[in-house]
Amino acid sequence: MFKRHLLATAISSAMLASVSAHAAVISETTYEDIADAATWVSKDTTKSLLIATLEGDGIAVFNEQGKEIQHIEGIEALGADVRYSLTDDNGASMDIVAIGLPDEDSLGFYKITGDAKHPLSSVGTINIDATPEGVCLYQHPTSGQITATAYTEDGDLLQYKLILDGDTVKSRFNDGGVAEPVRHANVGGELSGCIVDDQSGTLYVAEQNIGVWKYGADAENVKDRAFLDVVEPHGKLEEIENIDLAIQEGGKGVVLIADEGKGFNLYDRNSGEFLAKFDVEGVEEAKLVTTARNGIWIGNTEANEPVYQFMSADEFKSLSGVSLAGLQSNRDIKVAGVKVVTASGETDAVDSKGDAADDSTIWFNESNPAKSLIIATDKKGGLLAYDLDGNEVQFFEEGRPNNVDLRQNIDDGKGGKITLAAASNRDLNTVTLYTIDGSDTPIKLLPAIGDNVHDESPEFISNVDVVYGLCMGQGEDGTPYVFVNGKDGTTEQWKITLTKDGAKGDIVRTFSVESQPEGCVVDDETQTIYVGEEDEAIWTFDARENGSTKAKLFAAVDGKHLVDDIEGVTIYETDQVRYLIASSQGNNTYAVYDMNDNNQYKGSFAIIGDDDKGIDGTSDTDGVHAFSGNLGSAYPNGMFIAQDWYNINDEYELKKQNFKMVDWREIQSALKLK
Repeated sequence: MFKRHLLATAISSAMLASVSAHAAVISETTYEDIADAATWVSKDTTKSLLIATLEGDGIAVFNEQGKEIQHIEGIEALGADVRYSLTDDNGASMDIVAIGLPDEDSLGFYKITGDAKHPLSSVGTINIDATPEGVCLYQHPTSGQITATAYTEDGDLLQYKLILDGDTVKSRFNDGGVAEPVRHANVGGELSGCIVDDQSGTLYVAEQNIGVWKYGADAENVKDRAFLDVVEPHGKLEEIENIDLAIQEGGKGVVLIADEGKGFNLYDRNSGEFLAKFDVEGVEEAKLVTTARNGIWIGNTEANEPVYQFMSADEFKSLSGVSLAGLQSNRDIKVAGVKVVTASGETDAVDSKGDAADDSTIWFNESNPAKSLIIATDKKGGLLAYDLDGNEVQFFEEGRPNNVDLRQNIDDGKGGKITLAAASNRDLNTVTLYTIDGSDTPIKLLPAIGDNVHDESPEFISNVDVVYGLCMGQGEDGTPYVFVNGKDGTTEQWKITLTKDGAKGDIVRTFSVESQPEGCVVDDETQTIYVGEEDEAIWTFDARENGSTKAKLFAAVDGKHLVDDIEGVTIYETDQVRYLIASSQGNNTYAVYDMNDNNQYKGSFAIIGDDDKGIDGTSDTDGVHAFSGNLGSAYPNGMFIAQDWYNINDEYELKKQNFKMVDWREIQSALKLK
């Protein structure tokens, strides 16, 4: 066991004078080795704790004045990270710190009580099939789910999904007493640190002699990795030892890198732009940095016996020129007011790879509602029909349909009724029409006739720059209309006339928003179309062919209820209620507005997975659709459908994209809707 010392006996007065002119607080006790640290901030934000791992000398906990208030001995401890409110199924929760335990090939977890004498108490370990050199935590900002990512000296990253079972932290998945990772990746070389930005879902990994990588932090939202910065001569780094993140109010923040040869380097949290570097007197090799409540702690390993020393935000600015005003802890960055609902089902994946699934709608089987169909787009190959269990019924291979919509009980021009569907086809920049029925091949092409038909295929030629979003409406006299928008902001309104020979289409007017729209939906009752301008707002227009083309603001991107991009928009409507729902892609939520109550915002929800069913949640959603009819015992109040950009199977392996279904009763209950 290493020997600890009081600072007064460990460092001479001369040494104290040279440590740092900018550090007013130095840890009272010192140890031969310090490995990593994390800070915990109390609920009332009046105090914080520094929780430090000391390699062979265990764990030490310091208050804001640098006084040691707890020492846990007898373990080899590497890495430390803190998160707040890990919650069990009954609503009980605890703040936790995760520690790497290399001698035991495990991760240790401690409950942070804030008690003045014993702030940490052990709440379990999980055995892993690796030797951890460090650990970082990620908490999903809407669901509150926490995962732990361990890294090894061989460059492996292993991510574990945590649950709280009574008073014990456990891995959600296990095999013979060993935790199973939901994600495993090899970075390449020797790793020296990691940290997660929960709000942006970014995992930063320091590869000591190469650079700092950025990964997607969510196992269900696996983005391609990229560099933040690399070592010389191509970058500004040399030998990366540690990394942390300073989060500020209003979305600002700084990534802090302790580099043994280059000092402390600072990068903009949002853009990744290099901001500044600084050195600290008496700290020849920058090795450890930890953000605190109102400044940063620096690990000074150059002292005779290493110490932690505190630098206030003002002192930090005087050295670096970078402000840390408005510092927040991870406790503060959860998405406020967002309710969580669980996916009740999912469709089979689309056939195409990459960004392929996009939009959906529902064909209602009036004679047997449980046999209704989900009609959806594979925008690289065609239309799909799924049953309500998500099984693929038909793949209609044709073009590159982006958005799809339909209207039922349309006069077919022959004395009967049909379901008319339309899709925006990016293959030929056209509008394609279909009929939908209850046969074994429910999707059928409906030929377009007349002067506006493409030479290569019986589809209507659009004049927008690139056909993109699409929705349908039905006039007061029953006339069907198709609205198709382009990336230049223009929307065309097509009047569809069905005859015994096919469908005629005429552009009756155009209107526009200033930048790129996509999602749109028509409220037939009020003859209003809602258009989502992706980066700006949801607008309304009169949907009648002779109506005003002047836009009215419905809801603006505000970084809270709507975070750009605005993608799909849809309406849930019964005799009693009318709600507009928009996909807020920037924070993976869905905003709900009450159209019967002056369009008041009613709340937002996020869709999480069900591990017991092997269904994941949704992220980066494009198209959405809500249906209010009785679809049988599983969906008596209808369903909500959302495209899932990152589709993960029950083994947490990334698969082709698909669509998730949610029982409307879950949304109704979560948001306390009528």
